[in-house]
Amino acid sequence: MKNDLIAVLYFDDTQVVGRIARVNYGQNLTPLTTVRKEYTGIMDSQFNDRNDFTNTVNAVVTEMVEGVNRVPATLYVGVANQFCQVQTQCSSLSFDRMTKINRQHLQQLWNETQFDTTNSEIIHQQALYYKLAEYDEVLIDVLGTATKGVEMVSSALAVNQEFHYLFDLNTIQNAGFMDYKFVSIAACELFMIPEKVRDAGCTLVRCDFFSTSVANILGDGLTQLSHFDLGSGYLVGEIVDCFNVDYDTAMQLLAQCTPTYEVLVEEKYTANGIQIPASIFNKFVMDRLNEFAARLNNFETARVIYFSGGNFDQIYGARNVFANICERTMVECQDILTGEVAYPENTLNAMIRCVLNHHC
Repeated sequence: MKNDLIAVLYFDDTQVVGRIARVNYGQNLTPLTTVRKEYTGIMDSQFNDRNDFTNTVNAVVTEMVEGVNRVPATLYVGVANQFCQVQTQCSSLSFDRMTKINRQHLQQLWNETQFDTTNSEIIHQQALYYKLAEYDEVLIDVLGTATKGVEMVSSALAVNQEFHYLFDLNTIQNAGFMDYKFVSIAACELFMIPEKVRDAGCTLVRCDFFSTSVANILGDGLTQLSHFDLGSGYLVGEIVDCFNVDYDTAMQLLAQCTPTYEVLVEEKYTANGIQIPASIFNKFVMDRLNEFAARLNNFETARVIYFSGGNFDQIYGARNVFANICERTMVECQDILTGEVAYPENTLNAMIRCVLNHHC
């Protein structure tokens, strides 16, 4: 597709970002407008001020269309992982004789799938894998394959219906959009992982400022999605309290520290005129990284874990600590075209490409 305009709205624990981008050949993206505003945020899986979130979204939506010649029909809103739930279902078909599976058969499998929509809205669904009557192997695609029976295991991502109350349709339509549609951040970000890795099964861990989500992936879908309320923001808060410094100083100290390195007794970290003994600070941070890894280790994960969100990347060696404790290979998500690691830039790009390819 050439010169498609796609509009996305992203939010995490601290900020709301709106972007309208042009998609050229080869899925190259050209951002036309990007609006970023901080808000009161999310803690313990709750909005600290729901009205402030809605007002911030409205301000971002209104501002992001300024100077754009054409406003896309749909605004795609990325739902944070802690507000999504995964369901899985199994459906099957049997044939009297060997039959080649066609698209009508696949649709029949979907027709037999009944996800629970009580007080929730399905925002994404995906076939995870298929099994044929003649084989035990798991197959990602069976179109055109001859069999006497096929089973499909599928998954769906749902969001609570009440989530709609946070978004003001009038403001969105006044900005020029016809409607908005929810997409899952997890369903978008998994496309930053190479296809071969996804087909073999892997885990995507997203680290937001105050929360962490754990998504198990197979192919183009999620088999499980969980989260726990722990992130680098809690570590920053503890630094503020334990070392009696302000927020900005705590962030600077965290960026300097090297918890996996041995330091001399006399070495110090300095920020805004405040000096902290490096060995003491390193041990403090290392203890908290160990606590995070122990929490992560409570979840069932694949042998290969991909990290997104970027909130622990400021701490030198953090992923190595997690990898050693969890005994997993841990890889940082990268943009599929540029290879860059930057958040929320990578997530915005993943959202746009996911919408473009109709995966969401």
